[in-house]
Amino acid sequence: MDNTNLIFIGGSFVVVVVLFIFALFKFVLSNKPKAKEFSIDIENSFGLESIMMVLDSSQSSLQDLQDAMDKLFEEYDKLDINKQKIKSILLALCQHKNTEKNIILDTQKKFQEKHPELAMEFERAVKRGLDARGRR
Repeated sequence: MDNTNLIFIGGSFVVVVVLFIFALFKFVLSNKPKAKEFSIDIENSFGLESIMMVLDSSQSSLQDLQDAMDKLFEEYDKLDINKQKIKSILLALCQHKNTEKNIILDTQKKFQEKHPELAMEFERAVKRGLDARGRR
């Protein structure tokens, strides 16, 4: 083996190692938190669209979900919410990746207090949402 082959093999080895280290730092070790896709201001412009945007965004945190549900029930009498919209809210809330059981159960309970005649339908919507979450 002559010197040119040794230099080529050594240089190739160095390039591969440098690329591996670069890829390691770039893709594996960079744990920068992702910025939110968009900011939803539920304080100034509030409606069912705002609630659904929070529920549909995978970037919404548990606190965002809680704030949206709190604001929903503060403004409940001003909103035109029918049975289908309530069931959609419950389904989306159950399927969100950052939700917890307490917020789901509290929201279901508050809807049942407002519409006791629909309690079974709300319970089925929550069950369907949780079942769909389990299939993912």
